[in-house]
Amino acid sequence: MVKQQFANKGGSVSSVSGAGQTDPLSCLPESFSSRGVRTPFTTKTLRYARVLTGRSGRTLISLPGLSGGLGTYEMPLETLREVFDLSVHDRMLFDRLITLEKLSPELVRENARAVAVTGVGGVALAKAGITGQNEEKSARELGQLTLLYQALRQLGGADVQDMKREDLLTSEGQVRARKALNRFASAAKVANDSIINSLGEWSVQSAPVGLAIEGCEGPLRLLTFGLQKLSSEIEEWSISEQADFRFMATRVINSASATNEHAMRLLRKVDLWNGELGKVLKAWSRAKDDLQKHIDRLWWVLDGWQELIDLWRTRPMQDRVRQREIVEEIASFAPVLPVEELEQIEYEFWVDVRVNQMLWASELRKLGSGEIDADMVDRLERFRRQSA
Repeated sequence: MVKQQFANKGGSVSSVSGAGQTDPLSCLPESFSSRGVRTPFTTKTLRYARVLTGRSGRTLISLPGLSGGLGTYEMPLETLREVFDLSVHDRMLFDRLITLEKLSPELVRENARAVAVTGVGGVALAKAGITGQNEEKSARELGQLTLLYQALRQLGGADVQDMKREDLLTSEGQVRARKALNRFASAAKVANDSIINSLGEWSVQSAPVGLAIEGCEGPLRLLTFGLQKLSSEIEEWSISEQADFRFMATRVINSASATNEHAMRLLRKVDLWNGELGKVLKAWSRAKDDLQKHIDRLWWVLDGWQELIDLWRTRPMQDRVRQREIVEEIASFAPVLPVEELEQIEYEFWVDVRVNQMLWASELRKLGSGEIDADMVDRLERFRRQSA
């Protein structure tokens, strides 16, 4: 009903119809699962590929803009090695993806990094993977320590208010901390060990988000901040640009900002739990389900943006032509939020973003142009999902 009401308004119908669509919302994915998970293959023609589970339960791969086309190819994942000449890195990643029973951004990222750190994709990719692992490990360990310290400050009473976070690294400090938490457990009528165990479980579960404290930020929190920075830097870059690139940059700025707003709402919900440790520890079973729900959603909201942020960071500072190409690529392939994530008031905005992307993918980027021969195009045509 909501979709039909939007279509009847006519706000963006003309622009969508120009791209061969009848229902404005049909150019947007219905859900995160139907949008799929961004999959970092290194083969050029597979950039911006996404893996997803089809309606039949079969694992599929979605490939946008192949051979300079406007459409998207959707094909069974197991056919990928038959159609494309994959790099060693991509064959290893394929072998991992084909065995996954469940697809999620976190799981695909974990498998992609495991392949990257082997070095088969090159030194740069391996170095980035190893650096990322080490930084996240440090943030996770510091976050665990900080979470325990926050629990003491909130729940331990007057006896531990003089303690510093570093005191928890000493045996004496650990004894004081356990005694203080035991007193809280007794007053709350909760088993002593369950408090410690719940804090440990909580710190592990919330590690992808981490804490809003320097050095304790998880990858999802840093990615959310990265969206803010991307938006502000491209806005500054676009000031001196000509009209068509300003228009393109504006779409990047707006879509990054809108995605950031969705992510920040979820971050605030997670951080709210961190401010109510006593409440959480008394009802940990319910709290951890709620916490996991928000973190899972955050993975999906932010999926696909990290590569674009990294791409912008690599821009040559003195090469304006290359900078424009990068903005064009980001604008053409920035992830759009699915209908299930949006309020009705957001529909027209995201339809406009997607319609322009479809046009740019055809007229400007032409991903893979010149790299796919006629025989491959013939093989791909049977997997075409949509066309101009």
